[in-house]
Amino acid sequence: MEFDSVQIGVPDLDRGSMSYERLLRVRPLVLPSGARRFQLRRGAVELESGTPGVHSVRFVVRASDDPGRARVGVRSIHGLRAHFDAAGAAAAPGARESDGVDGIDHIVVHSSNLERAIATWRDELGIRLALDREFPHRGLRMLFFRSAGVTLEFVSSVPPPAERDAPDRFYGMAYHVGHMEAHRDLLVGDGIDVTAVRPGHKPGTVVATVRSGTEGVPTLLIGDLGNIKRPGD
Repeated sequence: MEFDSVQIGVPDLDRGSMSYERLLRVRPLVLPSGARRFQLRRGAVELESGTPGVHSVRFVVRASDDPGRARVGVRSIHGLRAHFDAAGAAAAPGARESDGVDGIDHIVVHSSNLERAIATWRDELGIRLALDREFPHRGLRMLFFRSAGVTLEFVSSVPPPAERDAPDRFYGMAYHVGHMEAHRDLLVGDGIDVTAVRPGHKPGTVVATVRSGTEGVPTLLIGDLGNIKRPGD
């Protein structure tokens, strides 16, 4: 079973598609449902009509998967909507600019109960738990579930919330870009509000926050410190 895509709701598909084509620098495919799929080298973003925000994630079930885990269908997992689809032909990456987004880095989930998340995503579904770590100086504990190069990042407070049965909630998106400064310059040139580039929490990375043009989804860009050329370099 492998991660395939994330579904994001937008009130207006045409407007949202234009916004995300600028953000990702990738041309979308129009799906039979009318949704717009932005195929990246790692993962895909699908825009669908609906309330703004991250709606769901999709996994592809392989024939070799454990039948006890590979249940095709749509599930609500502690408040998170997840699609599990039969394997299909892999989509080729859409036409993209050289300084566009490489892929999804991670999807942020706010959770009230990380032990519950481990029991479901790792033990039941078989998604690899790559990291379980507390960051006392930030008052956080994080779980990184990894699939097909994409991370589901579950975040909770330290100490844990008192309400342990509250539903989990999708929050925001982080994308990896090949050339941070070049990509930021393209976005700013399109009138998109992007913060200055700053050091990331992970050593050797730089980040910038996109503050408009995301249809209301909190969005972070992540790049490598040694690869930050500008257009024309």
